[in-house]
Amino acid sequence: MIHIPNSGFPAGTIIVAAGLQPRYYEFQMALEGLQVPAGTKLHIERSCDVAQNFNKGIKAMTGDWAWFMGDDHSFDSLALMRLLGHLVPVVVPIAPCKVAPWMPCLMHGPANPEADGFWHEDMLLYDWDELSGAGLMALSRGDFIGQAGMLVRKPVLDRIGYPWFKAGQLDKGRLQEDMMFCHELQEMGYTVWVDQDMVLDHYVHMGVTARRHQGRWVPALKSGKQVVVLPEAKPAFMPNMPIPPPGKSPVCWTRLPDESAYAGSVENTPS
Repeated sequence: MIHIPNSGFPAGTIIVAAGLQPRYYEFQMALEGLQVPAGTKLHIERSCDVAQNFNKGIKAMTGDWAWFMGDDHSFDSLALMRLLGHLVPVVVPIAPCKVAPWMPCLMHGPANPEADGFWHEDMLLYDWDELSGAGLMALSRGDFIGQAGMLVRKPVLDRIGYPWFKAGQLDKGRLQEDMMFCHELQEMGYTVWVDQDMVLDHYVHMGVTARRHQGRWVPALKSGKQVVVLPEAKPAFMPNMPIPPPGKSPVCWTRLPDESAYAGSVENTPS
């Protein structure tokens, strides 16, 4: 972490719930470059009990806020400063789900909560189009969002009290500590603000395969039980290449542009 003096923000604690073994270098690299207010503390809890990892982190926290994170994410170096700048009690970025088709980790609440309760198995995930606005969006009361990247001010946590994260409350066979935390925040009258301009990268092991699509083989990704074909994924074609020998493809593999170059090209594209 890079401690920034005179940032204009108070110090707090980054609380990471991790497994027994480190998972992704991308998380470590993002954490190393993260700008934080001077005096900010990093607290990592390692066990298979996600809810208790966060609870122990809150018990040990110092400062004015907690930023909840898992070690399967990466983020921009200014991510934390941006969230602090919103000056709201609770704010969270968007994170994609790990399973194809990788929808946002936000869920609509029941259409009829009086009859169905505040949670049931068939609730729908948000579509990306619903989160394509700009700035902060107030999460609708009764909807749910995961805690990845959620920034919560200490007075909010003081009101909730131990245990802040509770597993098995919605479905006794499942954790869902994040959904229950979101529900309790709303029940206490807090607005959960979603930063529509900030997306956390979410890492997961995935299979690379191929499937026939419209009569030809194309690359595909295997995510859980689902397969997503990528018919437009092709190497760069060099039109001035010599005619290839028989049986060889007239293509040339080139290095893809890095993310910053891609972002620049998108920003410069006429609307």
